Amino acid sequence: MNSRIEKWNERYAGSALTWSAGPNLTVRELVEPLAPGCALDVACGEGRNALWLAETGWTVDAFDFSPVGIEKALRIAERRGASVNFLVADALGLDAAGPALMPASYDLVVVAFLHTPPAERNQWLPAVISRVRPGGHFLYIAHDPDNMIHGTGGPQDPALLVSAEELTTWLPGWQIIEAGTRKRLTTVESGHGEQGREAIDTVVFAKRPDTQN
Repeated sequence: MNSRIEKWNERYAGSALTWSAGPNLTVRELVEPLAPGCALDVACGEGRNALWLAETGWTVDAFDFSPVGIEKALRIAERRGASVNFLVADALGLDAAGPALMPASYDLVVVAFLHTPPAERNQWLPAVISRVRPGGHFLYIAHDPDNMIHGTGGPQDPALLVSAEELTTWLPGWQIIEAGTRKRLTTVESGHGEQGREAIDTVVFAKRPDTQN
């Protein structure tokens, strides 16, 4: 098995819940005003954002490359009575995922805290963006490069971190609703760094034009 998958399998197997039970607060704030439709949660982990989306009326596909993470997500969904189509898949292989996860299929695509080397990001990011249908929204949240110096948690390799300015270059012609940084108290969301400190996130929220581009 791929070593990066093994690493995350071990991490998800090592605790009852690695991340917070509820959704990321920025996801909640930005998505709540939208009319529910079809959503895709990329690298969903234990499914916290996907489950919240489903419980608020969205039809949700969610995937992660960790079978252990997906098994946990399925158990939580069953316990909460939530309906999510959880899949084991790799963001690097979206175009080989078969009939699921097709381009231009989603009203909302969420990428939360997926950090990879630039070569991999350059592969999966355009594939993920292409899943947004015309008129749909794309939401990207991750640790900001400035988090290494002034924040807490997250990767300590600058190559794994991307700024909002760089991220928006992948969205030519889109309506950029928000692009910048947000500070987040780690006391509110577990698993994201030293408790009681502020983490700094890159946040990009954008709407695809109603005509395909």
